[in-house]
Amino acid sequence: YNDVYTDLGLDIIEKPVVNVSVFVQGENRVIGGLSSQDIVVYPDYSAVNGEGEYKLSLVARKVNSLDDFDITGMSVDSVTVKFDKVSTQTFSITVNATGIQPAEGYYLDVAKAAPAEVTLTGPEADISRIARVVANVSLTEERTESALVTVPLTYLDENGEIITDANITADVTQVDVTIPILKMKEVPLTVDFTGVPSGFDPQQLKPELSESTVLIAGAASQVDQIESISAGIIDLSTFELGETVDLTIELPDGVKFVEDGVQNVTVSFDTTGYVTRTVTVTEFNIINKPANMEITIPTQRLTNVVLIGPEEELNELSPTSVVAQIDASSDNISVVRGQQNVPVRIVIPSSDSIFATGSYAVLCNITVDDTASSSSAEAES
Repeated sequence: YNDVYTDLGLDIIEKPVVNVSVFVQGENRVIGGLSSQDIVVYPDYSAVNGEGEYKLSLVARKVNSLDDFDITGMSVDSVTVKFDKVSTQTFSITVNATGIQPAEGYYLDVAKAAPAEVTLTGPEADISRIARVVANVSLTEERTESALVTVPLTYLDENGEIITDANITADVTQVDVTIPILKMKEVPLTVDFTGVPSGFDPQQLKPELSESTVLIAGAASQVDQIESISAGIIDLSTFELGETVDLTIELPDGVKFVEDGVQNVTVSFDTTGYVTRTVTVTEFNIINKPANMEITIPTQRLTNVVLIGPEEELNELSPTSVVAQIDASSDNISVVRGQQNVPVRIVIPSSDSIFATGSYAVLCNITVDDTASSSSAEAES
């Protein structure tokens, strides 16, 4: 029945609550069975043509037009209804936290409301008065832990005055506010390595970080367990003399940097006395080869292998001291007959100060004897 005013972009403001008695006439057996569910009463909105207050006539009718009774009158024949243009707007919720006292070594992080937005609906004039929607939180005791508080929303005008006389409805009237109290801790930075040859200690390269510590924060139960933070991983297979490596620090989940803290570091190396040497490898070692597999290396040489190490050791290194190791396990071998480029690992068994950089592979002839596997399986059965 509200098509008339909704088509005008209007809605009812301050909906009236009226109790109406409806007088009916009919046979006793029909009248005796009637209830309020059988009759609907509503205003006649045909007179509404714009914003304002209207005295509207009430209309009563049967829910089921076939019911055998007549409506003869009502105890109230009109109602006053106020109409206005309605606006809907979504506001971000600002948390106003006061009186918070973080303990020594702790700090208050940004408080957040959930949900973070509220959608308000009401008269255009009332909605336009709202400049901010806030959730006010006040905690007075000293704290070492975060708090979760449920608080009502407050509407403020552009002067910061509370709006209380508006006819506004909201999709949420209260929110859960998290007051994060985080513990600060300064921990040393370390660096990790990958692609490290067996027996080689990367600390020989004397890595030096541009920052030695980082200031982190989080829940005390988590931060207390952290003794150091890795600045990142350096791949020795791509290492070059004289290079520096820039790393971005990634913190564990739930831990964050204290504002303005170090988040990036540069790693340099003291490689005084180290040189680079390129060699050809003719020594090959095959490991993890199944008994029914045959592998041959047609070229028996791997050229342009780059070694890094102390100059004196590299000068004394014999060609046969450098070994190209082939891992013939199923993870690396894909063919059962034919040729395949297989990754190799460069090993210098006689030295724990020299290592190879780069990635290498060698062409192999591979033959797998399936009959040998079958015979072995039959023997076992």
